[in-house]
Amino acid sequence: MGLMHGHRMSVRTVLVTGGGSGIGAGVVVELAAAGYQVAVVDRNAEAAGRVAEQVKAAGGNALPVTADVSDMDAVASAVAEVRDYFGTVDVLVNNAGFARDNHILDMPIEDWDSVQSTHLRGSFLMLKAVAPLMAAQRWGRVVNVSSISALGIHGERVNYVAAKAGLEGLTRAAALDLAPHGITVNAVGPGVIQTAMTEVSAARAGRSLDEHLAVQAAQIPRGRVGSPHDVARAVQFFIAEDADFITGQVLYVSGGPHG
Repeated sequence: MGLMHGHRMSVRTVLVTGGGSGIGAGVVVELAAAGYQVAVVDRNAEAAGRVAEQVKAAGGNALPVTADVSDMDAVASAVAEVRDYFGTVDVLVNNAGFARDNHILDMPIEDWDSVQSTHLRGSFLMLKAVAPLMAAQRWGRVVNVSSISALGIHGERVNYVAAKAGLEGLTRAAALDLAPHGITVNAVGPGVIQTAMTEVSAARAGRSLDEHLAVQAAQIPRGRVGSPHDVARAVQFFIAEDADFITGQVLYVSGGPHG
């Protein structure tokens, strides 16, 4: 329940952006089940509240926070709200993002800007806002959610690919800057993960959901698509208390070797 007698509880506090749906929601639920207290940050207040209630119903501690991560003032307000409630931010999971796919010649500049703004600017703003809290306690973990798309293997996603490649560059550079302060910065790169957005992808490809999943699975060495659980396990690996010597790394969670 936040602060006790002016002292922060020993439970680690995780802030997950885009935590109201998809991979972010999966990470929130699994980290809460593992004993972390979680701030669910999402620009959709209803979605954030729904996931926070799910955590609470299972006996966990979650705080829903509404914010657009591309807005600097909204980020500052969100981090302050989490700090006031939980005492600090120990772990940041930069997951917020979305796709606006199109061929490079047909892509509106607005779709380029909006994708860059959320994935890259948003991750930078959140990192910049929480790093001082982590540095003050000489301990922190940051995990950026990239994608195998960063390797350029998907078509008609130039904005998304560029944003995720930039996020991996941010991961490596920030890891160097923040290492002396006791903060590690790593990234996970999901492959095909089944979420609510999978139905949108299926429709765009002109397939039913089952057909789409079968086509995707046939292209993955492990023979299946991933789940938010698969990504959450990688996040847990990076944020563990004894993962102190692992920083500046990208771990692809994709059912096969990439990179």
